[in-house]
Amino acid sequence: MMYFLLFISYVLASSWNEPVIGCPMFILTKKLQNLKAKLKVWNKQTFGNVHEYVKTAESNLAHIQAQIYTTGPSDNLLDLEKNAQCDFNKALERQECYWQEKEKTNWHVNGDRNTAYFHKL
Repeated sequence: MMYFLLFISYVLASSWNEPVIGCPMFILTKKLQNLKAKLKVWNKQTFGNVHEYVKTAESNLAHIQAQIYTTGPSDNLLDLEKNAQCDFNKALERQECYWQEKEKTNWHVNGDRNTAYFHKL
């Protein structure tokens, strides 16, 4: 978590300290655009497609478990299974975090404004 915060603060500082010439509103707009571009690259490198990550981790775990079933358990396969299970759990946590953030965004957009979304909740 600490690495995450340090990296975000670095991205913010480096993006914000880039020199831009123009009127104050243009400078603000340009700096926000630069920050958005850097955050998009960071998001793809760090998180990628969370749903694809879950599918990959699940198929990897299933493949290892199939090997254990066919060849019998061995220390190496059991260690691989343990690591694959940890990767799968991390992938599920990322996906859960993704859906929680989506729900927060949805609440902020459609929340307590007497909408159909609000009444369904």
